[in-house]
Amino acid sequence: MKILYCITSSSWGGAQLHVLELCKDQVNRGNEVVFVVGNEGPLLDKVKKIPQVKIVVLKSLHREVSPLNDIRAVFELRGLIKKEKPDIVHFHSSKAGTVGRLANIGLKSKSIFTVHGWAFTDGISSRFKKNVFRLIEKLVAPFSDLIICVSEYDFKIGIRDKVINQDKAVVIHNGVPNPKNFNTSDKTIHNPIRLVMTARFSPQKDQKNLINAVSNLNKNDFKLIFVGDGETLSQNKKLVEELGLQDNVDFVGFKKDVTPYLKNSDIYILSTNYEGLPISIIEAMSYALPIIATDVGGNSELVINNGYLVHNKGELIDALNILINNTNLIKKFGIESYKLFKNEYLLQKCMDKTNEQYEKLLDYRNQKS
Repeated sequence: MKILYCITSSSWGGAQLHVLELCKDQVNRGNEVVFVVGNEGPLLDKVKKIPQVKIVVLKSLHREVSPLNDIRAVFELRGLIKKEKPDIVHFHSSKAGTVGRLANIGLKSKSIFTVHGWAFTDGISSRFKKNVFRLIEKLVAPFSDLIICVSEYDFKIGIRDKVINQDKAVVIHNGVPNPKNFNTSDKTIHNPIRLVMTARFSPQKDQKNLINAVSNLNKNDFKLIFVGDGETLSQNKKLVEELGLQDNVDFVGFKKDVTPYLKNSDIYILSTNYEGLPISIIEAMSYALPIIATDVGGNSELVINNGYLVHNKGELIDALNILINNTNLIKKFGIESYKLFKNEYLLQKCMDKTNEQYEKLLDYRNQKS
């Protein structure tokens, strides 16, 4: 089997981690892998460490809408698919999914698009953008042999907005590896309580809401660590200074490995405006952390009896106060997080389910040929 993976950006995030793990998994299965990306970045650096993967940087593939570049990307990617002749082309991110499915029209490769959160999902403020992206997806969806949604939430939105055919779509949850050298019995609760959020700084992730919320807590009770960088980082640092929280809030920047921060924290928080199925929460669950998250996207599939889903700053403050003042509840929710992770979100389960879909598509093609 030969698979071509394509993603727009080589920055680092949940979708990029997912593609990296797919590349590793398929190489381990003895399959050929071609990796196509639009730019240099952390993801590309990591894929380069897998010597069996053939890498192509397609510079015409940009996240921003640019008719000339986008048309060029379609034709360049089409030429690459014709040259490589993969059995499966698997696209990730909205732009790669659009460009890639157009490029593959009429070719023999089976086309798969993984939805890491729709570009028109609930919570995006611009109605115009939502309508445009929804229309684009409706136009290119028929050129998919399979659409994979990483959450039930995205699957339901796709059905609701009539952009996917239920018979050609499946849900395969994201997953992360089982942590090495970690045992839930080794967990200790710190004093003051350590809070952590791992996410890029952007309007979507809304770290501002969390900073405003913790400003209402007793300063002796907590320490908050933000892991990540991005466009809104300076604004959030300024807000921390304005609120006099410099001794309570640390910004540690982007980290290739967030393990030390998860292992040495007590509560994981994801305050965001919209999501698909956040790998960051799954990573936190794998280290037995209770979760506080906004009730958006697939978060409700990750926060069941292991934390709190919140809808506004007031509920976020209440959830923080409850956990900070109840260490037994922190331990209880942490254990439940780890159980849910082991049962539903182990990486290998995700990889096996994806490979099953590959084989199913190829068997179907062989039967027809």
